[in-house]
Amino acid sequence: MSPIALALHNHFDEVCRNELVRLRKKTAALNPADREQVDAISAEVTRAIAASVGAAVDGPHGADLGDIVSRLFAITPAQTQNAHGV
Repeated sequence: MSPIALALHNHFDEVCRNELVRLRKKTAALNPADREQVDAISAEVTRAIAASVGAAVDGPHGADLGDIVSRLFAITPAQTQNAHGV
């Protein structure tokens, strides 16, 4: 996985977690097991979306897409370095 794809995955994961926290009032009526299930499904969907976009960035036209995806999702060069473990 390229640094930009990994940074994108991390970014999507962070957005998902923040939205789950923000929407906690809407899931307050759920029992803990059901809320956990909603959180898990949301995380799976987020990972699938990130994987799809990441695969496109890592694919044959990735050089053309990397800059666009970075701008679209506000991925900074620092995030790509941190995602790569630099």
